[in-house]
Amino acid sequence: MKLAAPLQLSALCAAGLAGLLSLAGCSSMTNASGTAASKAGTAPMVVTVSDATLSNILSAKITLSAVSVAASGGTPVNVLSQPETVELSGLGTLREPLELTNLPFGTYNSVSVTVSAAQVTYLDPTTGQPVTANATLASPSVTVALNPPLNFNTQGEVDLHIGFSLSQSFSISGSTVTFTPAISTTAAQVDQENDNEREVEVTGMVVAISSTSITVQSGDSGQQFTFAINGSTMFPTGVTPATITQNSIVQVKGQTQTDGTLLALSITPLAAGMSSGLEDGAKGIVVAVTHDGTGNLTGFTMVPQEDFGSMMPSGMTLNVLVASSTTYGINEDAQQLGLTAAMFNASEVFPGQAVMVGGAMDANGNLDATQITLGGENVLGLLSAPPQASGSNLDFALAVPVPSFLNTYEKLVTLNAVALPSTQYGNGLTASSFAALAANTAVQVHGYLLVDSQGNYLLTAAEIAQPETPEAPEGN
Repeated sequence: MKLAAPLQLSALCAAGLAGLLSLAGCSSMTNASGTAASKAGTAPMVVTVSDATLSNILSAKITLSAVSVAASGGTPVNVLSQPETVELSGLGTLREPLELTNLPFGTYNSVSVTVSAAQVTYLDPTTGQPVTANATLASPSVTVALNPPLNFNTQGEVDLHIGFSLSQSFSISGSTVTFTPAISTTAAQVDQENDNEREVEVTGMVVAISSTSITVQSGDSGQQFTFAINGSTMFPTGVTPATITQNSIVQVKGQTQTDGTLLALSITPLAAGMSSGLEDGAKGIVVAVTHDGTGNLTGFTMVPQEDFGSMMPSGMTLNVLVASSTTYGINEDAQQLGLTAAMFNASEVFPGQAVMVGGAMDANGNLDATQITLGGENVLGLLSAPPQASGSNLDFALAVPVPSFLNTYEKLVTLNAVALPSTQYGNGLTASSFAALAANTAVQVHGYLLVDSQGNYLLTAAEIAQPETPEAPEGN
């Protein structure tokens, strides 16, 4: 993906006591950190997206041409400055920012989403091989009610969140794929949200970095986001802002702030560093691995969900070459769960594993891996039994959907998992309410998958949520 122009943040203007909205005559305002700066009668707004994953989908990219909000009887206002492409299957419970903008004070009752393109890579149920298809847009637009309505008249930041259900959005029948957006929405002022609801994540190339801020261009949407860095921002051992170079690839976990800015909670470089300062890379799902005669990993094929750098080839899969000099690592989020870098090595790269890779493209279109980082796995499944307390942890098992890449590639029928005291919960779920869930309850888990020397798989949960039910479109 080539570097795009910096994100232009448009301020929306208020028009009329009745709350009618118009884009005419608006002026752009940004503050020193590159985020939306509110003016009289408006508040900064962040638009975020997530998904309820579908386990046989390896990649799902949609282009949003419009996202709008409207007051009852008012004119809808598009809150996207330009069409944006986002990869959904890699998000799961994670939230990714799409836009930072401004919204006039008022009461908003509905959200409309329009999709102009959708592409999916999924497992063929017969061959078990990945297939990429452009979906027919059966119904490109959907409007749903905001319940409760968004009502605000102060300049604290507003969060509009859109959650997609992949299982209900995509219909795959043979080689025919159709897409109809099935969404759930929430909107609230940031100071009314809990810490988990305020978290966002961006992976991409570093546009600028200093001791107090980092600007990252998303490998997904191509948009640029600036995060403040302070004394609470966490880095892997040996990493500081001074060791992170421009054009390198990083993963930033951040949090929306009430003033319309983003704060970096953790920053993880995805490669050990390139002498040229330039870097290519991708994150996605491994679908095949190769070894030499002595069993050493020499490479793998992956389906990229996001890619970074100007030299990445277009296509359904990416070949990654592994050398003895390739290093392995885990991100700061995994470290906070108690995982250590020593737990992830070449033996942990297997079909179905989620990885992030940084390196350089060679003349043949292969990525020479400098570093491979353990990626977050998103699993939607049914509890095999109620979660069981084990000291301060909760042990549980998920029935692996069929077809799914973990079932197809690793023959998993049941996946063992553990929730730690540091595991976060979403969509109203808490540790105590999770422990009380009955067998056959659907849950969505974002975590880190490892296998021990005896071949036992364990998913360490970073976040657990119950999937949201898509809202009925207005007029239905």
